[in-house]
Amino acid sequence: MNFIKFCASSALLAILCSCDANDVTLTFNTQNTPVQKFGIETSLNVIAPQDSANTAPESMNTHLIAKSTLTQTVSFDNGTARFEMKIDTVDYKNDKRSVEDFRYVEKYLATQHFQFKMASDGAISEPAVEDVALQPGTEELNLMKLFMKIQPLLPGGKVKLGDVWERPVDIPYDGKVTTVYKSFKLEDVYLHDGVQMAKIGMNVKYKEIPDSTSDVRMESDGFVVGTGSILFDITHGVISSGNLELSGHLNIHDIVADQVLPNMRVMQKIKLWSELD
Repeated sequence: MNFIKFCASSALLAILCSCDANDVTLTFNTQNTPVQKFGIETSLNVIAPQDSANTAPESMNTHLIAKSTLTQTVSFDNGTARFEMKIDTVDYKNDKRSVEDFRYVEKYLATQHFQFKMASDGAISEPAVEDVALQPGTEELNLMKLFMKIQPLLPGGKVKLGDVWERPVDIPYDGKVTTVYKSFKLEDVYLHDGVQMAKIGMNVKYKEIPDSTSDVRMESDGFVVGTGSILFDITHGVISSGNLELSGHLNIHDIVADQVLPNMRVMQKIKLWSELD
């Protein structure tokens, strides 16, 4: 009987140890973050409804790749740190714009620099865009907003495979706030070249709020929804890569053309990747 009790106790201990071994702590490094080279790529496809009576084009496709350098400038005792993101190169295409427009947009984006504070769970506060005198007149080119859409929020404690957590994100822009509701799931933890990695599933939803200063103003009917995933470098406390696909129906008001395009189907893909310098 004692032998059976011993075996049962040993089995229970092994199970408990196994569960503890699967627990991981997901936190961003905000104390001595290495310089990161970031790339962000987005494609935007806008499609008119089949029964549209507008003379607008049936679809518009935009593609943007921006490469940047992210540097930690200062860390604080409360576990937060301030970061600066400088844009290095930009490649922009839009099938409804001229080459002259391409160059203007690329010049505008290349001069943008971002400052923001980030906590160890990835929550971003006090985002600020420098050099905003030039305005491209379209919300598709708000790089800070793109970055905050795909940025994950971590649980702030230990989690195990299958755990789910939810966090809202407030994205301020021109005095307004877009609240993005995000949910996450820890899908996998593995070693890659000696680095511990976590795969995190992500779902998002939000309502697009029009920018009153933009020449092209987009407002969503209902929620814009999306799914994606993040590869998080647990060892270094940084994002390795991520992807997010969004879709929704928007009413688009072109101020310059004095035209409203209702019920436009919008699909957007965002990709993010980084390398430690």
